[in-house]
Amino acid sequence: MAKEVDFKFERFEEYWGGAEDVKRTIGECKVCKSKLLLSHMPDYKNLLVQETARCIECGAGNRKTIHVLN
Repeated sequence: MAKEVDFKFERFEEYWGGAEDVKRTIGECKVCKSKLLLSHMPDYKNLLVQETARCIECGAGNRKTIHVLN
């Protein structure tokens, strides 16, 4: 049985390269290179946004990230 992955906090060190490289890292599936479906749930009281990303084409990757709002 697969363990459900918890949300992880976004670190800007994960993103490197030019603007196109960063866009690819955020919005492209690592398995099949198709576009990811991103959904966001804001929590304005705690100044956070919970993001989930999954691939519609292959179903791989269920990335869950927390973005901190400044």
